[in-house]
Amino acid sequence: MILTLSSGAIVGIAIGAFFATLIAFMIIRTIIVKPEKMIEIDANLPKIDKDKVAKLLSGAVSYKTITMLDNSGEGTVFFEFQKFLEKSFPLVMKKAKKVNVNKYSAMYIYEGTNPDLLPIAVLAHQDVVPADEDGWDVPPFSGEIKDNYVYGRGSQDMKSQLIACLEGLEVLLSQNIEIERTIYFCFGHDEERKGIYGAKKIVENFIRDGQRFELVIDEGGSIIDGNILGINKNIALIGTCEKGYVDLSLEAKQESGHSSTPAQKTAVGILAKGVYKIEKNKMKTHWSQPVLDMFDALAPYMKAPLKFVAVNKDLLSFLIRPILDKVSPFSSCLIRTTFAPTQLLGSDTPNTLPHIAKASINCRILPGETIEDVLKHARKQAKGVEVTALEGATNPSPISPSEGKQYDYVANSIKEVFNDTIVAPYIFIATSDSKYYHQVSDHVYRFTPFLKEEDDANRIHGVNERQDIDMLVKGVEFFYKLYENACTNVIIEKSEKKKKD
Repeated sequence: MILTLSSGAIVGIAIGAFFATLIAFMIIRTIIVKPEKMIEIDANLPKIDKDKVAKLLSGAVSYKTITMLDNSGEGTVFFEFQKFLEKSFPLVMKKAKKVNVNKYSAMYIYEGTNPDLLPIAVLAHQDVVPADEDGWDVPPFSGEIKDNYVYGRGSQDMKSQLIACLEGLEVLLSQNIEIERTIYFCFGHDEERKGIYGAKKIVENFIRDGQRFELVIDEGGSIIDGNILGINKNIALIGTCEKGYVDLSLEAKQESGHSSTPAQKTAVGILAKGVYKIEKNKMKTHWSQPVLDMFDALAPYMKAPLKFVAVNKDLLSFLIRPILDKVSPFSSCLIRTTFAPTQLLGSDTPNTLPHIAKASINCRILPGETIEDVLKHARKQAKGVEVTALEGATNPSPISPSEGKQYDYVANSIKEVFNDTIVAPYIFIATSDSKYYHQVSDHVYRFTPFLKEEDDANRIHGVNERQDIDMLVKGVEFFYKLYENACTNVIIEKSEKKKKD
């Protein structure tokens, strides 16, 4: 007896076989992804004077280096802060050449013994955001030390990293170790206002002089608890790029008058509708290369269900991205350009219809999209509203490689200092001075060498900002290892040698 199958049954069998094969492929793909062997903590880490670095940070915080509105303000405090640094790090400053840029930004150039090596640039910003004393447990510029923390504005953002990067070299020099590669310490003075007068001008000078860098490192990703991703180890995130930045100005105009006789459409109503539609109708989610790289690096360490999803993210993208978009604001901003309404302005009195209503929306742009894409989207949503981009807008930065010796200088230094920690590239969701430095280096990385607890991370720009002193010590150790790995006993490669015109 011969059985014949209908065409529908054959199609069904074929579809079933296809999906069975696909699932088997995805399972095998997941199984073969194995974690790398962890590097044990380096037993040769230097002894760091904990009390000394705490006092250094405390002293640094006491200088009210608040970001100025423009470069014409009174900035004497920045010079005073620089004198404090010059007294605090005698071994570094004995040989370092100081260059002030556009008045208040400062570079300290520590000359290495081998001029054939491209230098590295270590960034930090001197400026801090303002601090109202209301709500603080201690005066915000006291630098008070208590309960193993240094309190004060700038203690995290980012005088802790500034102190750590200088003390790391100070400790290395105290051991009479020869520095072969030149180190540029570049300290801007207006990072909190987009770095227009500081970092941007520093880089313009580098471009003029034809100066290139082997490696640039700035604030950025930190060390976080991996349990949020189903990983029972800490994760160190290195920013290989950063999102773009644009402040949108929205204006709606209508006839002004008394609020007792409003027209069918008012400036405030038109503006409110536009803001609502922009916030509600977001731009589409998509993968960027740094996020894909992050999942590739973390997937081997995840537990089975999450590992399966992460390894097969290309095939399961239609499921993963909507979930990431809903899980938390942090996961959402990794896969989309964000629109955050921040300011509204209408009438000066509650019973007057304003002629003009204004709003500001802060946008962080995902790689693959541009300022023009953001403007086009906002204008499409906000009919009847004038939408413009304010000064200082930047497109997403170029993406630095997440492999190669320059990345390894940073990654291996992390692994040597922070035991049992996984290193992964990612996209820095904020902005930093380093966005300008892609013009003078192909290897720009953003990493803050501190374990960040959620509570302390929320204090940045807020009340009771503080820095854990034990973490400050680890930060000094990180920079010590970075200089040891990148600037001592360096094997010269052809690609490293300075290009001569």
